Amino acid sequence: MKTPLFLGLLLVASLSLQAQSEETLFNSTNLRLSGIWGSATYNFSSFNNDDWTLIRGGYGGVEFGRDLFVGWGGYETRDKILLNEGAQGLNFRYHGPVVGIAPNSVKMLHPRFTFLVGRGKVTVDEQPGTDRMFVFQPSGGLEFNIFQWFRLGFEGGYRFVGNSDKFDLSSGDLSAPFAQIEMRFGLSWGD
Repeated sequence: MKTPLFLGLLLVASLSLQAQSEETLFNSTNLRLSGIWGSATYNFSSFNNDDWTLIRGGYGGVEFGRDLFVGWGGYETRDKILLNEGAQGLNFRYHGPVVGIAPNSVKMLHPRFTFLVGRGKVTVDEQPGTDRMFVFQPSGGLEFNIFQWFRLGFEGGYRFVGNSDKFDLSSGDLSAPFAQIEMRFGLSWGD
């Protein structure tokens, strides 16, 4: 029952936006839907200032005005993280809304800034339970338009983790700098 009602409200809202001739936020600032994109991301993070771990993930969403991206993303460690000498391995996952800003995205080479804010979860081998936490991950870098449907990005940033209190982990144990390679697939249209 909720799905048909939601779809009906969405249809009415979209029709009313198209019928308005007055100036609104979306038609005065060129924030019209201009594309749809998804990505595969390989994130190399440093834990304990010397151990580098591969975290893979990606995101998908929509583009507005060719320069603003809004979507949802998720990441997970590829290898187990060992934070202490001889300690058990842990798995780290996090996900949440993603906002990307790419000024001059129509240029072959352009800057890109991405922000993820969401929830994370840690599980430790042979220990019951999970540790849930807050994650904020800003990054910045360069993106290349290889084809109209394929973009390649190189970014760096820092992952801030808060509220970690189980398994003798502090928030600082999971907060880390990272470098990432991002492959985005999709399509943009309009000016």
